[in-house]
Amino acid sequence: MAALATRFFPKASVETIADFEAFLSVSLFCFGGLLMSVSIIVADKYMPGEWF
Repeated sequence: MAALATRFFPKASVETIADFEAFLSVSLFCFGGLLMSVSIIVADKYMPGEWF
């Protein structure tokens, strides 16, 4: 992942790339949780029953 980041940002420092990688991993984790929540809300409209 660091090699890909250095291709996009060739003049960035090591600390900046490390911060970018940390931000990217947190944002992907949050995106996964949001996607799961939205899919449950959408599935609740089409599947009868109590989920929670």
